[in-house]
Amino acid sequence: MNGGMYLSASGAMVQQLRLEMLANNVANINTIGYKGEKSVFRVSEAASSTVQTLSEDETQPLSPYAPPFEVMIDFSQGALRQTGNALDVAISGSGFFSVQTPDGVQYTRQGSFTLDEDGNLVTPDGYAVLGEGGPINLEEGQVQIDLEGTIFVDGDEVGQLQVTEFADPSVLEKSGNGRFSLTDGAAAGQRPEFVEVNQGYLEAANVNTIQAMTEMIETSRAFEAYQKVIQTADEATSTSINDVGKSV
Repeated sequence: MNGGMYLSASGAMVQQLRLEMLANNVANINTIGYKGEKSVFRVSEAASSTVQTLSEDETQPLSPYAPPFEVMIDFSQGALRQTGNALDVAISGSGFFSVQTPDGVQYTRQGSFTLDEDGNLVTPDGYAVLGEGGPINLEEGQVQIDLEGTIFVDGDEVGQLQVTEFADPSVLEKSGNGRFSLTDGAAAGQRPEFVEVNQGYLEAANVNTIQAMTEMIETSRAFEAYQKVIQTADEATSTSINDVGKSV
């Protein structure tokens, strides 16, 4: 295989990986609290602190001919959407809700909470939402949550949502279902100095639908262009081999 085909194949692989990433973003446009991903080929040291590089396994050393392909998480805030549900909450600004899972404490921006049969505040997949004193249990009554995340039932304070902030979001990696976990050796976060929790709201995905669809079309066309180059190079190689065979 000649160098041109290596270059084209590497380019096609990069576009395929980018297309898969964009397709995942589009698929999660309606996912509450979803944080989109971005592809980069060179990352400067001055990259924004709201963008996090994924683990080394997700960095793609495709070939010596292709630039390093990395996928980064965009931690910028999505729009807040009013629901009126007393157990729906959204953080305005930085910070994450803390959730107890079998794999330890994880963090999420998905505030679509519910109550289990025992009255514990849980995520849609059943994991306990943590308060400053541990899991939160709510008795029957009118639930109110103030801007600091303090929870009241019929006017009585019953707990406070544990909101955790990380000065450098790059210490977080996706764990599935809108949750993030700390990377190995990362320092724990702390409660933000200023917290704004909005009851009756949910945070929408931070994916720009039009931009994502446009990028998908561009990427698909780039992939097709590389395929044509590979096909042309292959035909040229075949022609050269046949000509050499005829001249012998």
